[in-house]
Amino acid sequence: MKTILRFNILSVIILIFFVLLSSCRAKTDVIPQKTDDGCGERTVPPQSLKTDVAWIVMEWNCKPGGYGSGFLIDKENGAFYTNKHVVNEFDSYGKGSHKIYFNGKFYNAEIVKVPPLRDAAIIRITDEFDSSEFPEPAPIAKEKVKVGDVVIDEGFHVHPYLIVESKKGQGYDETIIPIWDKYYNLGTKNVDKRTEIVFERITGKVSKINDYADFGDRTTVGEARDLVNTYTIVKADKDHMLSFGGLSGSVVRNTKGEIVGIFTMGPPKEFEEGERMGDIQFLKRVYKTFGFTPIESVADLRQYIGKR
Repeated sequence: MKTILRFNILSVIILIFFVLLSSCRAKTDVIPQKTDDGCGERTVPPQSLKTDVAWIVMEWNCKPGGYGSGFLIDKENGAFYTNKHVVNEFDSYGKGSHKIYFNGKFYNAEIVKVPPLRDAAIIRITDEFDSSEFPEPAPIAKEKVKVGDVVIDEGFHVHPYLIVESKKGQGYDETIIPIWDKYYNLGTKNVDKRTEIVFERITGKVSKINDYADFGDRTTVGEARDLVNTYTIVKADKDHMLSFGGLSGSVVRNTKGEIVGIFTMGPPKEFEEGERMGDIQFLKRVYKTFGFTPIESVADLRQYIGKR
C-alpha cells in the first residue's frame, strides 16, 4: 500500500514538473515587445541563432520597406557597420522608421557617420540596451585578401519560400527567421507569394582585387565615387538563385572569422552555359558574383562611434 502511495505521489510530482516546464516554454516561445512608433504591441519570434550580424529595416506604416544588413563593431555603443546606400533609405522613410533587428530584438537606430564617397556607414542603437547580451564583435583582419582566398558572407535576406524549399538538401547554409510572418503578419497560404527572412552564409573565392564598378550615377559625386573606389570581387561556390539585392551591408569574413569587408554589390546580369540541344547552347541566368568594400578602406569611421 505504501509502495503504491509513493508511486502515486511521485507520478503527481513528475506531472506537475512537466506542466510547469511546458508553461515556461510557452512563455519563452515569443517575446512581447511594445513599440513607441504607433505600431502597438508586436510579437518578436525567438532567435536561437546567435550572431554579430543584424538585419536593418526601414518601416512604412509598420511594414518593411527597404532593408539590408549590418554587423556589430562596438558592443558598448551598440554600433554597426553597413552600406551607405542602405542608410540613404533612412531619409526616405522618415525619423523613427529605421530599426535594427539583432539577436531576437528590435531597436531604433540612427546614423553615426558616412564617408563622402565610400559605400559604407556606421549606425547605432538609440534605445536602451544591455551590452552584456551582445556577442563580442569579430576582429578586423590585419592582412588584405588576395586572389584565390576563400571568404564567407553572412547576412539577412528576404527569400521567396519556393526558393528556400528548392535549396534544401543541396548544401546551402540558410536559417529561416520568421520575422515576415510572425512579427509583420505578412504570412500567406499561397506558396507562390510567400516570403521570409533568411540568415545565410555564402562561401566563395576572391577572383579580383582593386576592381572598379560603374553604378550608373552620372552626378558629380556619383562619377567621383566610381573613379576612386575599388572593390574585391568574389565568385560564390553555389548559385544564389536570386538577386543579392538586400544583402547590402552584410559582413564578409576570411576563414579565420576576421572581417575583411562589407558586401556592396552584385551584377545585374550574369549567365553561364546551361542545357544543350543539338547545335544550340542555352544560357541560364545565375547569381554567383558579388563585390565587397575592403574594410581597411573605411576603418577610420570607427573613430566617430563614441561621439553623439
